[in-house]
Amino acid sequence: MIKKQKRVLSKSERERRKNKIVAFCVMAVAAVFFGFPFLYMLGSSVKSDLDLQLHPELIFPSSFSEWTFERYTGFFMYAGKIATLPLAFLNSLWSTAANVLLTVALDLLVAYAVIFVRFKFKKVFMKFLYLWMAIPGVIATAPMFAMYATIKNALGLHEGVGAYLYIYLWLIVPGTTGIFNVLLMRNMFASIPMEIVESARSDGASNMQIFRRVVLPLARSTILLIVLFTFNGSWNSLAWPLLVLSGESKTWETLTLALTGYTGSSNWGQVGYSMASSVFALIPTLIVFLFTQSKMIDGLSSTGVKK
Repeated sequence: MIKKQKRVLSKSERERRKNKIVAFCVMAVAAVFFGFPFLYMLGSSVKSDLDLQLHPELIFPSSFSEWTFERYTGFFMYAGKIATLPLAFLNSLWSTAANVLLTVALDLLVAYAVIFVRFKFKKVFMKFLYLWMAIPGVIATAPMFAMYATIKNALGLHEGVGAYLYIYLWLIVPGTTGIFNVLLMRNMFASIPMEIVESARSDGASNMQIFRRVVLPLARSTILLIVLFTFNGSWNSLAWPLLVLSGESKTWETLTLALTGYTGSSNWGQVGYSMASSVFALIPTLIVFLFTQSKMIDGLSSTGVKK
C-alpha cells in the first residue's frame, strides 16, 4: 500500500499559519480577560446570601442547594413593592432608541451631502469636523449644563411631563453630534463609484431618490455598525445623566443611573441583587450585538476606504 506523502508547506504558508496561531492565542487570552467579569456577575446573581459571604472567590454557587433565582424577581418586585428598575429600564430603552434613530439619520444626511452634493466651503467644513473630533467632549459639559439649567429655570420646567420630556431632550440630542460616526459613513460613501450616482442623476433622479434607492441600500453594513456603537454608548452613559437628573424623581432615572443606587449601603444593599440587575441591563446590548455582529467586519472594511 502506497502512503500518500504529506505536502510540505511553503515558507509563506508556514508564516501565515504561525500568525494565525499567535492571533488565536492572543484573542483567546483577551476573551478570557474581558469575559471573566461577566461570568462572575452571572454566577454571583444566582448565589444565596450565605454562599456570597462564605465563598466570594467562586464563580458559581458552591453546591446545588445554594442556587437561587429569587433575585431576578427582585428586578420587578422588592419587599412587596414594585421596584423602580423596570421604569428606569423603559426610560433608557426609549431614549436610547431615539438617540440611535437621530444619530443614524443625521450621519447619513451629512455624509451624503459631503460626498455627493456640491456646495461651497466643503473642504473648510470637513476640516471643521476633524477639528471638532479632536476636542474632548468633556470640555462641553459645563457650558451645556449651564444652558440646560438656564432654559429650564426660564421656562419653569421643574415637574410634570414637560420637565420629563425637556430633561430627556437634553439626554438624547447632544449624543447625536458625534463626529466619529459621521466620518465612518463618509468613508463608506466615498467607496461608492461616482459613476453609479451620476448615472442615476442623468436619468432624472433627485438627491432624495438617489439617497433612498442607490446609496442607502449599499450602506446597510455601516448603518448597523453605527447602530451598535451608538446604542452601546447611549445605553451605558452615566456621567451626563447623573448630572442632568440630579435631584429629580427616582422614576425618571436611566438604568445605569438607577443601578448605582443598588450597591453598598443602598436600599437593596446586597451584591446578589446588584448582579442580577446588571444581568438585566446587559440583555439589550447583547441582543443588539447579535443582530449586528455579522455585519461588523463588512462595515469596518467598507469605512476604511478614503477618498
